[in-house]
Amino acid sequence: MKKYFLPLSVLGIFMTVAVTLWLTQDNIFYLFNFSYIGISISSGIFLYVKKYKYARRVTQLLVGLYMLVYLGFICGENMQIEGFWYYLFTGVFETATIHYAVAKIFGPLLFGRGWCGYH
Repeated sequence: MKKYFLPLSVLGIFMTVAVTLWLTQDNIFYLFNFSYIGISISSGIFLYVKKYKYARRVTQLLVGLYMLVYLGFICGENMQIEGFWYYLFTGVFETATIHYAVAKIFGPLLFGRGWCGYH
């Protein structure tokens, strides 16, 4: 059970963020977004603990398809670096801002290269 502490902790952190943002911002998108990403990342860590050869690629596929299909095509979010700067300077808390802040700035500071650093 000790080896499953990390995937369960990551899932717990993402679920806490999901529920907190959903309740404070009154937007169900945050619940879906952070739950899905948390489940995907914790599943990848679980597969890695189980010594599955393609654990990181499974996680990248799950998160990447979500970002491309749902956020990109369905929601029409600008997930490029230009979208990050646009949303940041307009003071809007949107998907690109969340992604770059968490996955490209604070995530690597805390965890090193991490899951998203291989893009």
